[in-house]
Amino acid sequence: MRHDGFWRKNRDKLMLSGLLVAFVSGIFGIGSLFSIGNLKPRTVILPSEQFNSRLAPPPSSTIQIESATKIPNDFAIFDFEVVDRNTIILNQSEPSYSGLQLSLLHLDDNEVKSIASNTEYGVAISPDHKKIIYSQYRAGQAQKTTYEYVIESGERRKLPNDNSYYRVFTGNESYIGQDDLSFKQVDLSKGTNQVIYTYDELMGMFTGPRQGKGSNDTFIVMDVLQVSEDQKQFYMLVMLKDNYAIYRVSLEDGHEVKAYVAMEDIQQFKLLKNGDMLIQGTLNKVQGLYRYRAAQEQYDLVLQGSIWNFDLNEDESRIAYFYPMDIQNQKNELHIAYLNDSELSSDTVIYRNIDNFINLKWNDDDLFAVGSTMDKSEMYRFSFRAW
Repeated sequence: MRHDGFWRKNRDKLMLSGLLVAFVSGIFGIGSLFSIGNLKPRTVILPSEQFNSRLAPPPSSTIQIESATKIPNDFAIFDFEVVDRNTIILNQSEPSYSGLQLSLLHLDDNEVKSIASNTEYGVAISPDHKKIIYSQYRAGQAQKTTYEYVIESGERRKLPNDNSYYRVFTGNESYIGQDDLSFKQVDLSKGTNQVIYTYDELMGMFTGPRQGKGSNDTFIVMDVLQVSEDQKQFYMLVMLKDNYAIYRVSLEDGHEVKAYVAMEDIQQFKLLKNGDMLIQGTLNKVQGLYRYRAAQEQYDLVLQGSIWNFDLNEDESRIAYFYPMDIQNQKNELHIAYLNDSELSSDTVIYRNIDNFINLKWNDDDLFAVGSTMDKSEMYRFSFRAW
């Protein structure tokens, strides 16, 4: 009776203990049997054909297209500038093909608004994207008339004594204008202008006083002028007798002129915020995209090949470029990649066969590209997300 009372009092505890012992013994027993049957464990590699995609790349190299928009137009586009993702300022042909018309294109409804007719080529837009400067030819007038145009309100103001045919802003209220006679800096808020150098003075620095303006093998490439981030210098491209060179001109007292880069050929350059440059050109007979390191005076080949055009986004982390694969058959590719120092990573073809490519430009996370013939054009907008 004493044993029966002990069992009744401790039955639950004894049964639980027995179950635990049996469970643990089973686990170790199964493990022992596995070890006996598999003395040499193996790693099995599954064939890649069983999977329909590769592993996801690291977050730092991921590029995703959120949307792509293609807008056909029944007019030619010769140049453009981006105001915002839905607003473009462009040079289009006049309906009578008698000249150029400066217009504003709204992408959301494909509405085109004329700003001025019979204008010059190019679009000079302020850094804050609020105003443009343009010149217009009028019937019966010997000289063109220059205007400041406010994009949002449509207000315009006549600017006297400016016959420049190319301009680049050095701030929201000032710009550098150039013509056949001089380079001058215009202050819009004060209504003043200052000659930086005459054309003859600059040519004398490049070639010597004997050749001057009459030299046939040296000239300044006007439409690639660029201003530094601190707005204290501007950079100009000069074709010399045997090569191309980029010169730096100070906008401070003295206006020092200094040779900055020299290569066999330079088609395009982009000044970086740290003073380096990306240059599309030829060095030692190798054509491609180069990074010029200003501190070391060193050229790094970023991409070899004959690219047509490139542009960087605002923080200089992403680059877009146009690469012709087969010029004869008009096969071409629009690429986007990350710019890591002097290397490209995650280089991705985002579109093929844009006919009659004109230009491409970044605006925040949107990339715009244009292809055009003499009577029609197509504008593309690609929106990206990177994380």
